Amino acid sequence: MYFKLVMEAGHVGAGKSCDMVRYFEGDDIFGVLARSRRIPRLKKKESGGGIKLIKEISWREYIHGKGRERRNPYLNHSGLSAIVL
Repeated sequence: MYFKLVMEAGHVGAGKSCDMVRYFEGDDIFGVLARSRRIPRLKKKESGGGIKLIKEISWREYIHGKGRERRNPYLNHSGLSAIVL
């Protein structure tokens, strides 16, 4: 099963946040939720862990989303060097 998660990301300034979309593969929604709580930059709120939406998606949307993740410099440190150069 494939899932799309919309999460509240931190480290963008005091009291500020932005939404980030991440894509996961897992057996069920509970396993994906447990893994997502260890993601860097995720706001660690008392309830819900900063996760706004979890949605089951198709394989095609998962592959397309993973490609977008690789090109996002906020999520991918190697993308930062491409911007600086």
